[in-house]
Amino acid sequence: MTPNPLPIPCLEKVPEVYDDDHEQPEGPATIGKTLETLREDGSMVKQNLALLRDWIAKHPHIRRCRTDARFLLRFLRAKKHSFLAASQTLERYLAARTLHPSWFQRLDIRDPELADLADIGFLYALKERDADGCLMALCDWGLLDPKRYTVDHSNRMHALWLEAYGEDVLAQCAGAVVIFDMQHVQLAHHSVVSLSVLRQVAHYVNNAVPIRCKALHAVNVPAGALWIVNGMLGFLNEKIRNRCSLSRDYDELAEKIDRSLLPKEHGGKEPKTEHMRAFRERCERYRDRMLALDEMEIDLDHNEPYSRHAMLDDIEGGAVGSFRKLELD
Repeated sequence: MTPNPLPIPCLEKVPEVYDDDHEQPEGPATIGKTLETLREDGSMVKQNLALLRDWIAKHPHIRRCRTDARFLLRFLRAKKHSFLAASQTLERYLAARTLHPSWFQRLDIRDPELADLADIGFLYALKERDADGCLMALCDWGLLDPKRYTVDHSNRMHALWLEAYGEDVLAQCAGAVVIFDMQHVQLAHHSVVSLSVLRQVAHYVNNAVPIRCKALHAVNVPAGALWIVNGMLGFLNEKIRNRCSLSRDYDELAEKIDRSLLPKEHGGKEPKTEHMRAFRERCERYRDRMLALDEMEIDLDHNEPYSRHAMLDDIEGGAVGSFRKLELD
C-alpha cells in the first residue's frame, strides 16, 4: 500500500506566516547528551530560526527557499547551532543543487533509473537505528552497472536517501552512519570513477551536506578498489576522514557497529528485502516534498565570494598523496 504523501511546504523566502511545527527528539537513552552536544534548547532553537529566516529574507541571491522549522533545523543541528556555519552550509547546499542538477534534480523513486537501483539494493536505509539514534545506510557500490550508470547515478541515490530522511528528527540530532560494501567492485568500475569526480563529491560532502556524519565504513574492499577508497579520503576534510574505517569483512565490521542492525544476509535480524521495502515506502511518502526542492533557487551568476565559480572552492581536504591511506594486511 502506498503511504499517504505529505503536504508540500512553502518555498517563499518571506512567507506571510513561518511554519514552526517540528518535533523534539526522543527515544535513545543518550538523547539528552546529544542535545547538550548540539547546544540545543528551546530558546536557542527559537533564536537561531529567527536569525536564519532573517538572513534568507535579506540574502540578495536566494530567490526561493524553504523556511519551515523542519528544514532549517537540518542545518542548525548539523552545525551545533552555530548560525554562521549553518547559514554557510545552507548557502552551499543551494549552490550545490544548482551546480550539479544531475545529482539533485528529480529525486523521484518512480524514476526508472532510481527505481532500478533501489530494486537491486544499491543503497537503502536500515530499518533500525543504533543505540544513539543514528540513521544507518548500506550501499553495495559494486552493483552500479558501469555499462548503464555513472557516478552521477550513485550521487542521485545518495541524495535521494539523504533527502528522504532529511526531516527525521533523530537523524538530524544523532547523525548518520554509512556502510559501503565494495565486494562487487570490478575493473570495469574504474571507467566511471576518476580523481576529479571524487574531488567534486568531496566538495559537497565537506561543505554542503546538512547532516552530522558520524562514521563511514568500507567493507569487503578488493585490492583493486583501494585506490577509490584512498582517493576519496584524500579529498575529505580531516574531521570526516578520521571517522572513516576499513573492515576486511562483516565479522570485522561487527567490532565497530551493532551487527543486529544489518540485513539478515550479513548477520542481522531482518532480510535485506525488508530494509529495501521500508526505504522505498519512505521515498514514496516524501516524494512530493523532495520534488518540490527543485523549485528552490539561488543566483550564482555574479562575481561575489559565493558565486558559481567560488562557491564550493574552500574544500578542507588535503592534496592527493598526503592523506592517511587505508590498507589491507
